[in-house]
Amino acid sequence: MRPSLRVLSALAVYSLCAALVGCASPRSVLDLTPEPETDTVWVIERGWHTDIGIEASSAGRPLADVRVAFPGVRVLVFGFGDRTYLLHREHGLDDMLAALLPGAGAILVTALRGAPDAAFPPEDVVSLRISARQRARLTEFIAASFSRGDDGTHQKIANGPYPGSAFFASSVTYSLGFTCNTWTAEGLQSAGLPVRASGVLFAGGVMRQVRRHAATTH
Repeated sequence: MRPSLRVLSALAVYSLCAALVGCASPRSVLDLTPEPETDTVWVIERGWHTDIGIEASSAGRPLADVRVAFPGVRVLVFGFGDRTYLLHREHGLDDMLAALLPGAGAILVTALRGAPDAAFPPEDVVSLRISARQRARLTEFIAASFSRGDDGTHQKIANGPYPGSAFFASSVTYSLGFTCNTWTAEGLQSAGLPVRASGVLFAGGVMRQVRRHAATTH
């Protein structure tokens, strides 16, 4: 029996999100003591997917070798996803179905020489001010999503889809129940921002929380 249009649409939605998705254990929101907000983090909506951007200069020791791989850049943008789906540039129905199953993860790193709202449509970029402590926790979360080689360095597995980008192996497994957007929400939640990852599957679930928080702080 041929799948219905409704089923195919649902598969397409999940597969698009699976272009950058991850699986990890949810963390509870941290009760951090208020501190001066000295750093900026960006949340970027890219269709069905969301990314996290941080200042390259503040990436710190956990992401030092990733930063060195992109000299002279201002912002590093991170997205998490299903490795097999990511590395196959052309996708049919079989790829969409395969993307619904758990699999090895990958991280796409995009290096920007300017601000994210100059590289992406400004309406798709939300900037948030955070403390140094929050930035350190977010950096630790991102770094923990990478797989490391025997020498302790992050493992590049392929060039990215455009100049200034690369795919890295991830230590985290992709799962349909934990999408690219859940990963983004969990990263922000781990930093102590008022964003909850529970129940988040689509980009809108992240961006609504992020925009709400931004509106109360700007």
